[in-house]
Amino acid sequence: MAILPRHRPAELGRPAMDRVLCAVDAGRSRAAAIREALALAPCATRLGFITITDTAETGSGAVASLAAHRARQTLESALAQASARGRPAETELVSAHNVVNALIARAVPTELLVVGSGSEAPHPGAAAGSVAMALAAHARGPLLVAWAGAGAQGPQPRILVAVDDGATAASLVALAGSLATACDGYVHLVHVQGRSYGAQTRHRLAELSTALIEQTGSEPVVEVARAANVAAHICQLAHDSSSSLLVVGRRGQAGRGLSPVAERILHGSPCSVLVAPPPAA
Repeated sequence: MAILPRHRPAELGRPAMDRVLCAVDAGRSRAAAIREALALAPCATRLGFITITDTAETGSGAVASLAAHRARQTLESALAQASARGRPAETELVSAHNVVNALIARAVPTELLVVGSGSEAPHPGAAAGSVAMALAAHARGPLLVAWAGAGAQGPQPRILVAVDDGATAASLVALAGSLATACDGYVHLVHVQGRSYGAQTRHRLAELSTALIEQTGSEPVVEVARAANVAAHICQLAHDSSSSLLVVGRRGQAGRGLSPVAERILHGSPCSVLVAPPPAA
């Protein structure tokens, strides 16, 4: 389907969430996280940067200790970049032993938490860092894992949303539609499964497409594919379509981990990935 621009009522431009909260550290993926946070700042009423320092714990919840003066420099750099873009921002310096727990405690479900992938750029065999993966499984709200490749920036971001026949697809599409509206982007829906699809899938995709038209004022691209490796096919499609952002569902409540497909997408995506939680019960 072609993109058909339509009139967008003023109320559609309202922020999709309360705050974009970007976690910054001394890692190489810091620049990607800041870039994505600034690109998505119009989607929220506030923008914030947070740095965790004095980390002493080992394992998946920790990163290398960041001295307080270096942490302040990191926050000042992020704040300067936001100011150069005309984006007022808040900063917070937190001392904690567990990075994941500290970030989860401060990012509420109505906020978008942005973190670096832990790698310089996506490439064959690359993997998201342990902190990013732990947050993807446990964060209460949506999490954006920023890669150094394509992102939400650009004149018209292309947001690729991987959906299935489940009940959570509607909330996933609604979030993507809100981001597209606020950032003047557009949505590409894709449904990939290992077997043939029938009337139920076609009907569900038609419902989701109609909801997006009503929400964004534009007709989304809708694609259905059959593949043995669902995650690999979605990642390849994101690459071939030069997608700016790939949106997937977590599948299950926070703390119960990611589905195998979502985990493989996080490791193999050529662009930043937004992991959305299921709707509140």
